[in-house]
Amino acid sequence: MRRTVFAVAVVGLLASAGQGLACEGSDVIFEDTFQDNGGGWSQKKTVAIGDGALTFTLPADDMQSNLNVMFSVEDADVCVEAVWPHGVGNGENNGRILGAGLLFWGENNRTYYQFGILSNGRYWIARKQDGAWVGTIAANIDSPAIKTAPGAANTLRVDAKGNQLAFYINGTKVRELRGQAPKGSWRFGVSGDNFDKSNEATVLFTNMKVTD
Repeated sequence: MRRTVFAVAVVGLLASAGQGLACEGSDVIFEDTFQDNGGGWSQKKTVAIGDGALTFTLPADDMQSNLNVMFSVEDADVCVEAVWPHGVGNGENNGRILGAGLLFWGENNRTYYQFGILSNGRYWIARKQDGAWVGTIAANIDSPAIKTAPGAANTLRVDAKGNQLAFYINGTKVRELRGQAPKGSWRFGVSGDNFDKSNEATVLFTNMKVTD
C-alpha cells in the first residue's frame, strides 16, 4: 500500500512540476510537503502522512476532514495541491467519483467551511456548524479549470481577507463571496470524500502553503 501511495504521489508531483502553489502573500505562515508527520496534523487511522503525501483512506460512502492543530491564522491565502489516484475520473472506464477539499475559517473539527472539487470536474462550497452541514453555497458547479484525468494534480486556493473570500482552481478564479469570518484566529485543513457506496478509496494531497 505504501509503495502504491508513494508512486501515485510522485506521478502527481511530476505532472505539476513548475506550477507551484499560487499563494501570493509575502510572508509564509505554513508550508508542508508531507515528507513526515511533523506538520501539525491530527493523527487518525484514516490518515497517512509521509513520502510526499497526506493520504485519506476512505471507507465506502465516507467523508473525512483534518484541521491543522498547530497553526492558526487571521487574514490568509491558503493553497493546497490534490492528486487524483488512478481508477477515478469523469466517468470513463467506470471511474469512481472522489472529492478533495480545502478547509478554511475553521473554529474546531465540527465547525468550518469547505471548498472542494470532484473528480468529474465540478466544485462546491459548503459550511459545517456544530457537526451539521447547514448550507451549500455552491453545489456541483461545472468548471473547466478542474483536471479530471487519473493522476492529475489540482491546486485549490482560498484568499481570505477580513470578510472577503476569493476561490481559485488551478489559478482560475471561480467565485467571490462575502461572509462572517470567525472572531480572532481560525484554522485551515483538508478533506476527502468517497462517493463510491461499495469500495474503499484514497484521496491524496502533496503540498500545502499558507501566506499572509
